[in-house]
Amino acid sequence: MTVHTQHTAGTPIWTDLMTSDAGAVRRFYEALFGWRFQGQGSEYGDYSIAFREEHAVAAVVPRLDEQSAWCLYFASGDVYTDAERVRELGGQIAVEPMQVGDQGHLLMARDPNGTVFGLWQPGKQAGMALSGAPGAYAWGELHTRDADRARDFYTALLGVTSRPVPEMGYHTLYHGDDMSAGIMQMNERWHAGMQPGWMVYFEVEEADRAVQAVEANGGRVLSPPHDSPYGRLAMLQDPAGATFSVIQPA
Repeated sequence: MTVHTQHTAGTPIWTDLMTSDAGAVRRFYEALFGWRFQGQGSEYGDYSIAFREEHAVAAVVPRLDEQSAWCLYFASGDVYTDAERVRELGGQIAVEPMQVGDQGHLLMARDPNGTVFGLWQPGKQAGMALSGAPGAYAWGELHTRDADRARDFYTALLGVTSRPVPEMGYHTLYHGDDMSAGIMQMNERWHAGMQPGWMVYFEVEEADRAVQAVEANGGRVLSPPHDSPYGRLAMLQDPAGATFSVIQPA
């Protein structure tokens, strides 16, 4: 288990769930991961931060439409400068840079393939405070129909490098020698109904037991537990339709 007080620019810093049914999904993730939620009040859009013990790990925010999805944020040293870089590199700004009280500065954008992601310049809210523990963020993976274009965009924007895994149609992003995220090429054999987007993985003690908890609490199993070089994985869906994955580390 590692406790974090800061995140290097260009690496994943936060994840939140924008959902059409905040109450139901909070109960779902409480049962699945043992999260405890703390509301931030109406001034922050009824944003609820999830904690494992005293460590912030994720958040849930209500949205008005019927779509629900997890969003991945990367650390930024200056969201205003990064907004210009997004445009220069062929992306689009979804939410202009803005200050969020004393918590930090936010930017929401779309990459050149149209996938939404966020940039967070931390203030009081320093991002994910825990990794390497059950219920904590473990990995972020972009599923896209143009992996090469996405790789070029994110490496330039985030100041990271990439290494290909040709047999998988995969690019691993590195910050220095540390793996920071992945980019997966979608093909005709992809899961039916799956849309491009950032897939967020959370660590669990036992993937098979997590799948049982998902089914018992109103979620769906999209891909049952299977072994990989990195651990035992499963792709899941919460009661409001947001897709995520769990990993039991090898």
